Amino acid sequence: MGFWLWKPFKSQKSFDSDAGTEVFDLPDRGIISNLLLESYALSGTQKVSIMSQDIFSKIEIIGNGSTVIQSLTGTQVQASQARDDGRLSEDKELVPSGGCYGYFDLRLGRFVGDQLYALECSKWDSLELKVTYDLAAGGTKGTTGYTTGTGKLKVHGLYSPDGVGLSPLGYLKKEQKKVYTTTASGTEELELPDDYPYRRLLLCHKTNGYTMNDPFRYITLDINNGARKPIDNMDGEDEMALERALEKNIMYHQLVEIYLAGADYLYPRLGFVIGGAYFSETTTLVGGDIGIADVHVHAGGVGEGYVHAFGFWPERTMDIDFEKWSGGKHGRDAMLDCLGYDEKAAIVLKFTEWHAGVAAQVVLEQYATK
Repeated sequence: MGFWLWKPFKSQKSFDSDAGTEVFDLPDRGIISNLLLESYALSGTQKVSIMSQDIFSKIEIIGNGSTVIQSLTGTQVQASQARDDGRLSEDKELVPSGGCYGYFDLRLGRFVGDQLYALECSKWDSLELKVTYDLAAGGTKGTTGYTTGTGKLKVHGLYSPDGVGLSPLGYLKKEQKKVYTTTASGTEELELPDDYPYRRLLLCHKTNGYTMNDPFRYITLDINNGARKPIDNMDGEDEMALERALEKNIMYHQLVEIYLAGADYLYPRLGFVIGGAYFSETTTLVGGDIGIADVHVHAGGVGEGYVHAFGFWPERTMDIDFEKWSGGKHGRDAMLDCLGYDEKAAIVLKFTEWHAGVAAQVVLEQYATK
């Protein structure tokens, strides 16, 4: 049996600027199980619904200068983590002038310490970690974004320096495959690749005021031009119900620190509709998920406290998971068990949309070899 060591790949450093891409060289030998990125930034002066994940528009592991090993947004990294772990990753919602930490775990295996799937560094001429960030995070630095000059990052993880006793079958490749904005009753298609077996498809959106299945009203997985349709015009709500059954109705928990100043907003990490919720002694969450408030309100309606929220769709993602569908198989066996075909078939993912204006993405995870 092999063994893993904890390795600091990069000690904490300040961002080179408030926005940009930083590149870190990875080892040229040994085996990497995961790269855990820990970020820090000081929030601005205004209370808004952004989190540390919003700083990172792209986090990538690149081999040989151009081969994508993993390429996801910060939110998508945390969505994949949550689906693996059955809980949300740690991330702090922006509160006025507070220190905010985020944790982004790029896993090269099905779990940290997986000996069947990991990244063998010696099989690549070069390996790089690339992090693209912006402290504005969709807002304005210093007010609705993060504070200029406060961004920091460190990277560590499990690593086998010589790889003795470890013989991985491959690694998990994870990549955003499609980004689009919905149109009312529109249709979208995504031709899936034929290079490696599929692990899961994550169907994501991050637009306030819309349900989980707004961008994915009906879903079809078409193989060889209709020869087989394992998913055939499946209602998004039915897909969500199937997920709950496969995950044994796991409810994801979010602890939200809130600051009361007349009105407040809960960051939508769990899949319910968010238009904005006013927090007082009685807290209401829009969209039917569960919220339990522990809020102290000062005179004049200004105060601070916490809300415990529970929901089923972490980071607003739907999960077509072939490992779960196959009862725990992995690699090509899982795909064959679910679909009756492997990745060499012509496989197309299709969806019919519901409402217009929803920003949506599709992420594919695969069992890759090198």
